[in-house]
Amino acid sequence: MLAGLGLFLLATACSKKTEVTPAPQPAAASQAQLAPVAAPAPATASNSDKLQDYIACYNQLDRNAHRSIARYRSWVKDMDAGPSGKEAVVYGLYKIDVDEIAKCQVSFTQAGKTAPGKLDVAATAYINSLAELGTLVADADQYYSRDNYKDDAFAKGKKMHAPLTAAMKLFEEKSNIFSDEIEAENDKVLDAEMQQLEKNEGRQLPYLQMALMSKAKHLIRLISEEKFDAATAAKALAEYESLTDEAIAYVKKNSESAASGWSSLERACEDYRKAAKERVRRIRDKVPYSEGDKMMLKPGSAWMVEGSQEKVTKAYNELIEASNRMHR
Repeated sequence: MLAGLGLFLLATACSKKTEVTPAPQPAAASQAQLAPVAAPAPATASNSDKLQDYIACYNQLDRNAHRSIARYRSWVKDMDAGPSGKEAVVYGLYKIDVDEIAKCQVSFTQAGKTAPGKLDVAATAYINSLAELGTLVADADQYYSRDNYKDDAFAKGKKMHAPLTAAMKLFEEKSNIFSDEIEAENDKVLDAEMQQLEKNEGRQLPYLQMALMSKAKHLIRLISEEKFDAATAAKALAEYESLTDEAIAYVKKNSESAASGWSSLERACEDYRKAAKERVRRIRDKVPYSEGDKMMLKPGSAWMVEGSQEKVTKAYNELIEASNRMHR
């Protein structure tokens, strides 16, 4: 999955999911100089608030939902048949915050009343599918966490399996659609803000931070996939590196202008750079995973495998978090 949006800133490495990345916000002094989002259509304050609300809910809830699904799949060996009752280890599921889902349902309903469009349709479908999944997961989590399956020989677990997996499948579908719609809308806002910021202030740190994060997001969209064109990815990586190096050089010459969190962001930029290079090299050179790597390619440890999707996604999510911390 991708990691945070603000209007700068899609969260965890579940399949292709990362936290949605709102564009990094410039520092307060620079924000005052930004004009309202323009072209192709100016964004109203309510539309901007709506997008931020969608992003906040997505980033808060999506990762845990995907983690819960991954945890269930990790021990149910045959997802078509469901639990056999002979599993050596039963992990159950991770909880999904149903109270927060309910809050987001309310806010999404209100947001959808303002100039509704494709994003609002996707948001409604997403939060409703998540609400359904959350209810089923809560029931299943209680059943497995209390070891109730030991008392009924998995009878309830087997009965729950079909509706639970159907809800998982529907949620994953709606999550992908919602993520794409958020990213598309957020990209419009981010591009307009960057253009205005560069026009008003030039290539100073607020602009450079937004630009390098934009390139980082474009890069992760390519290399977090299972397969991608290595030449295209190498070009995107070079663009990210160029802007990152420009930002680092700017801060070195203008250290007084750097926010207190810049050192953490710079480290995160370098970690992401390294992980991205490893990922591109593995695909470019067609390097197979070793037997040891394959043993590690599972939830909780896959991020430690060089060149893996999970490692680069983890580095990207940490980059997002470091960027967002600069403006908190």
